[in-house]
Amino acid sequence: MDLLINLVPLIIVVALLFMKKHMLVAGLFGGLAAILIGGMNLSDVSGMFVGGISNMLGITVPILYAASAAMVSQAGSIEALVALFSKSLKGKIAVLAGFIVLIQGFATYMAGMGAGNTMVTAPLVAAAVGAVPEVIAAMAIISAVGFTTSPASTETILAAESAGVDVAVHAGNMMPFTVVFYLLAFGLAVYGVKKRGALFAGKDAKKEEDLQDATTGQLLKRAFPAIALLLMVVGGSKINGLIGFSLFNPATTVILTAVLTVLLTKMNSDETSEALIDGSRFILTTMFSVGIFLSFINMIAALGTFEQIAGIARNAPESIILPVAMIIAFLIAIPSGAFTAGVLTLILPTLSALGLPSEAMGFVAIATGLGTQISPVQINVAALAKGFDSDIMGVIRMNFKYVIGAMVLLTAMAVIFV
Repeated sequence: MDLLINLVPLIIVVALLFMKKHMLVAGLFGGLAAILIGGMNLSDVSGMFVGGISNMLGITVPILYAASAAMVSQAGSIEALVALFSKSLKGKIAVLAGFIVLIQGFATYMAGMGAGNTMVTAPLVAAAVGAVPEVIAAMAIISAVGFTTSPASTETILAAESAGVDVAVHAGNMMPFTVVFYLLAFGLAVYGVKKRGALFAGKDAKKEEDLQDATTGQLLKRAFPAIALLLMVVGGSKINGLIGFSLFNPATTVILTAVLTVLLTKMNSDETSEALIDGSRFILTTMFSVGIFLSFINMIAALGTFEQIAGIARNAPESIILPVAMIIAFLIAIPSGAFTAGVLTLILPTLSALGLPSEAMGFVAIATGLGTQISPVQINVAALAKGFDSDIMGVIRMNFKYVIGAMVLLTAMAVIFV
């Protein structure tokens, strides 16, 4: 009975979101219901409200990368890079989209997080092919799998600890499944572009003509700031490991990219500075709104709702406990969004107590990651919205059927291989 009562605020939120109400409206009504059910005092409510916003705005790396990507885009660097790729691939834009999706996946796997990389790669794909739904979904899926199986992520550490194995061993165990989903994402992106063509809105004809008339050397010069940004984001940590000190970090990445933009594009230092500031506005306002929504979700969490839902897995028959745990993790991740690790701490102890293998923990982690990609409070979803000039709920609607399909495939893998 307690679970049914505590589910009411969550049901209200989900119902209002499906009715296409603004996420803050949905969050407000769900939060008010949680306050009434839990008899919360206003002091605690205020703390949760402020805490939700401060937690989101404290995630600074995606903000820095978003501003940098917008800056080089305004300088024409990303469009020049796409034109350069297009020339080298002889117009095979679908293959280009697939390769950029793979770059997103490799960057996410190395960094153990996806949103910061998406800030850089999404505008690149958007400039190449536009807002193709399959490409957006491919980027979401590859990010989810990448950060939940990366040896550099908190999620992988939690899964390895629950299985009682070394992180590297667990990552190795999950590698075949990671490869399968990476190839799936590549294929989905290529298929989407081949099926729909490039979907552009309001392309600048004069700018297109300038790019077509430019030589390869001119394109390379103009594209270099975007290339450097991509390399620093994707391979910075690996280069740091080779040279023995942290040369490439978020601060130096932003500064070096800005310097290259001034030196190699038509924008001067004042214009570059303004472009950097302007580039941060969308992600800052998005994260502010996401933080408010998350504060209402925290009020629902304070009722113990998510712990009670997770408890259902503990009561499932042992023969189906893994698929049940995966589905529950997927569902909890949708309202929880950014807190994937927190969801795993609710689910994994049950599987650990049953002595299930490393792969079982990994499947639950991936299921949680997939759930976040249809969440209005996930930074990677916000990054996709920014990169493709869409809104968060629009991205979720585009992702939904493909993420569900990936979840069905993942569940089938779990049943077969565990």
